[in-house]
Amino acid sequence: MYLFVEVIFHAGQRRNLPKTGYRPDAIFNKLGDYWGITFAELQVDKFDNPTLAIIKFTFQDCHYKEVCLGQKFSIMEGSHQVGEGKIISIVMKE
Repeated sequence: MYLFVEVIFHAGQRRNLPKTGYRPDAIFNKLGDYWGITFAELQVDKFDNPTLAIIKFTFQDCHYKEVCLGQKFSIMEGSHQVGEGKIISIVMKE
């Protein structure tokens, strides 16, 4: 199971661009709950540019049922938002 997403990493929020295997948290809901994600595929060349990626929930598969197409989310490192994204596709195959 995974999410195909479009993400943008903001300039000035990180020193280096993230790579495949990057494991930040994400906020998908209005309650501000932090959910662990892992970037299974990520090739970002530049800050502030939209990039396609594949993410997986790191700890709980039940989160796949709690998100929807077009949903926006924040990419977090601690209390700092380093980027944002939007869900393009939800793949439920195991």
